[in-house]
Amino acid sequence: MGEQGVPAAVVADAVVAVREVLRLEGSAEAALLGRVCAAAILVCEAFVGGAIVARVAGDGAAESWDAVPAPVAQGVAMLAAHLFDHRESDALPPAAVAALWRPYRRMRLSPEVAA
Repeated sequence: MGEQGVPAAVVADAVVAVREVLRLEGSAEAALLGRVCAAAILVCEAFVGGAIVARVAGDGAAESWDAVPAPVAQGVAMLAAHLFDHRESDALPPAAVAALWRPYRRMRLSPEVAA
């Protein structure tokens, strides 16, 4: 397992996707890219309200990075690329990230609380 329980193979596959977005070649900054990819995956999971990749077989999430819905994976790659590019600034992430993830967000309906 990688950062915070994200499977290392998933982080490695996400790093490949981010390298494509950033047009990075070679293995430069591999450790940093791994950390920002793990962070982006965790942010995505917090946003959508559940795991996007399975931690245990049969938990209802995608079994591998390739099985993650394309908009979710693209949002993770965009967020990780943003975190990598703006690691020394406080620039806001692209709004497109939330737009890509929003259809996959789990919403809870709860009864009104009477005052």
